[in-house]
Amino acid sequence: MSGLQLSALFLFLLNTLGLLLHSQLIPRGRIRAGMFCFYTNQSNLLLTVYELLLFCAGFYPGGGLWEALTDVRVSCAMALCIWVTHLIYQFVLVPYEKRKGLKFADFGGNFGNLCIHYFTPLLAVMQWLLFAPKENLSILCAVWWLILPLSYTVFALLRAIGGKPIGHTGLLYPYPFMDLQHLGWGKLLRNAAVLLILFFLLGCMLVGLGFLVG
Repeated sequence: MSGLQLSALFLFLLNTLGLLLHSQLIPRGRIRAGMFCFYTNQSNLLLTVYELLLFCAGFYPGGGLWEALTDVRVSCAMALCIWVTHLIYQFVLVPYEKRKGLKFADFGGNFGNLCIHYFTPLLAVMQWLLFAPKENLSILCAVWWLILPLSYTVFALLRAIGGKPIGHTGLLYPYPFMDLQHLGWGKLLRNAAVLLILFFLLGCMLVGLGFLVG
């Protein structure tokens, strides 16, 4: 097996365990309602499926599936989308919870949470840096990758139209910086623009790293 295929197997197993714990399926026997309304869980689920397919495709490295999954635009997009999961959690959501008087151990200290917000993002970026092909990376790739945050923003806003809260949270919007009711369109569009700019800059950073190590 190649290093990329082995890393795909390890990441698949680790992230599957993390999602099972974080979703409460293992301790409670059922997935928390509304879990997959959150970008964190969507990105981790997407990565889990990607790593499984990558591992299976590695047995036929000359096949079309392997070629598609190792395409630099796809592999780097996966690293980027899960890296953003970590950054938003660490620098936006953790401070938000701490301002409410909570300690990290109270809301984020369990293994499932650490796995999907810290271990998996770090290892996915390392996988890309160490093993994934990096030919033909360009700034244009970072522009195309903006489809990811744009798609999620549209999803979150459309889901909220129905007026049904997300699971047990009572929240209509998954994140406070997307709460249209409290922010209004002006602040929401400002937040969305900031996130898009940051996403683009992070994409450019990965492109630059790809040139350095490729």
